[in-house]
Amino acid sequence: MLTARGFWFFVTCFTILAMAIILAAHTLTLTAATLLIWFVGHWLLFQMRVHLSINRLTLERSIATARGEVDSVWARQRIEITVALHSSSWLDVPYLVITDRLPALARLKEGTLRVDGPLADDTPVHLAYAIECPAPGWLRFDGVKVLMTDQQGFFMYSTFVRDDTTCRVLPMLNVDKSHSTFVKQHNALPLVGTHRHARAGGSSELFDLRDYLPGDPPKLIAWKMSARRDRLITRIFESEVPIRCTIFLDTSHSVRVGPIGETALSRLTELTAGIAQANTAERDLTGLCLFDSHEAGGTMKPGRGAKHLFQMLGLLTDVAELIPHTRHTTVRALIPIAYALARDLHPELLDSDVNYFPWWLPFWSPQPKWTIPPGAPRVRGRFSPAYHREYRQRKQLSAILAVRYNLGEGGLALLLENDERSIHYLQRFLVEHQIAFPFTHFDADGRYLFSSPGKANVLAKALLRNILHAKDNELYVLCVDLLEATDDLGELERAVCLAKAKHHQVVAICPWPPGVDIPGTPPPPLTDLALSERDYADRVLQRLVTHRFHEAFAEVRRRLGCVGVPVICAAERDTVRQILQRIQRLRAPQRSMR
Repeated sequence: MLTARGFWFFVTCFTILAMAIILAAHTLTLTAATLLIWFVGHWLLFQMRVHLSINRLTLERSIATARGEVDSVWARQRIEITVALHSSSWLDVPYLVITDRLPALARLKEGTLRVDGPLADDTPVHLAYAIECPAPGWLRFDGVKVLMTDQQGFFMYSTFVRDDTTCRVLPMLNVDKSHSTFVKQHNALPLVGTHRHARAGGSSELFDLRDYLPGDPPKLIAWKMSARRDRLITRIFESEVPIRCTIFLDTSHSVRVGPIGETALSRLTELTAGIAQANTAERDLTGLCLFDSHEAGGTMKPGRGAKHLFQMLGLLTDVAELIPHTRHTTVRALIPIAYALARDLHPELLDSDVNYFPWWLPFWSPQPKWTIPPGAPRVRGRFSPAYHREYRQRKQLSAILAVRYNLGEGGLALLLENDERSIHYLQRFLVEHQIAFPFTHFDADGRYLFSSPGKANVLAKALLRNILHAKDNELYVLCVDLLEATDDLGELERAVCLAKAKHHQVVAICPWPPGVDIPGTPPPPLTDLALSERDYADRVLQRLVTHRFHEAFAEVRRRLGCVGVPVICAAERDTVRQILQRIQRLRAPQRSMR
């Protein structure tokens, strides 16, 4: 609580007082003693302000857009955040600084996250700024950090006022006017194995003519044809057969890698939302199937309507912010990040009265060597300050996580001695607060650790299940990353062949890594004389990585193209438009089919 300025002020006054007493300088002694008494009295007053105000701080947060205060927002929409800190204490705080924690998904557009000023019962401290979210997900506001100080800057007290406000960020519906409702231009012969719809429909396209039957509406009578044939003839119009579209969305760890809001999963989520919106406008049925490298879950049956659309958008919002879990990291890399987060959000849980750490514990009970994974970095030397600091942080974090996740009586010892379980719960704690953590992308042999090779087989099984329950000729959109799984496409190819044999259509959307040129883009030249040696090496490495992705994309396009599946690069700006054009081509032969 004592700042550096206050410490040196106290030391200076005490030293002057001691020298004045030794030298019998009465005036100087009286002056130094007066300063020390004033300093102690000021400290007591600051302590009183802290203890009377710390438990009476309340926070009010307002999330508003151009429509006013809202509970959910759209991606890429301007959001106004207003924070007001109130105090019900009768003793005012002369000066404090509040700092808001910006969610990982948000990007600051205007304003500042820090404000200072006095706090009283009738004068709260206000903070206002504007943010924007580049992708769907959740905005989680944990609260604000409050730093109380006196006007001289001698003392300070830091605390955290929790807020726990959440706001859903829905995918942006970016289907423009070019995706207008489909208007049928001509009749088309049905495909082999299909037949015409038997019931009359409400379309304006003439389907057939037949004799009048009692009960037919008079407005359906073809009067000119009836006059020629000298009997009443009834017109039959085509029935609008909706297209059933099922979207398979890849949620494996390979599409979660990257900054929050800029991952491949965020891009695929926006494409899925755009396709669902366009199908809703066409009164078509849209289904969703989420899958990863282990199983397919989160299935929504094909449906239509605004309610079904918003249910799908809510499901997409929940998966858009997923962060990859990996066991290819170390406890030593996670502890500093998790400890800093716990110190900001839960400073009371690190207090010695609540989470006590005996100084002799690292020497008396170190982590057993047989529980340390091979190759895991550790601080050498049991008596080094770095080892003592790391052990203390891990012990305090283990106690917090054991209580937070109800691990029982042995939870503290489990997290303190088992690196695998400790890594799991540390990552879970960071993911809940949308905090990115370091991990390794490639192993010692250069293999990509997030390839998720089993997801191609999971996708194939999910596709087969949908084919078994299919009713009409349907469209399957595969939003999946196959660039790192080109050797595991056998089961998927067989499933696609079965879908094509039953006259279904399949389209694959492949997410493209950010910062890599899309296929067909000429590489940058390497003969630029202005390039330094380091820039030249970086450009060569970038060209090698780009060439590797281009080869993988060409292989995926070749293998799926052999079975009649077009593969679209998700980095292209008009990907949604291409999918909708594909659906419109399907409507022409299916509007009059069953």
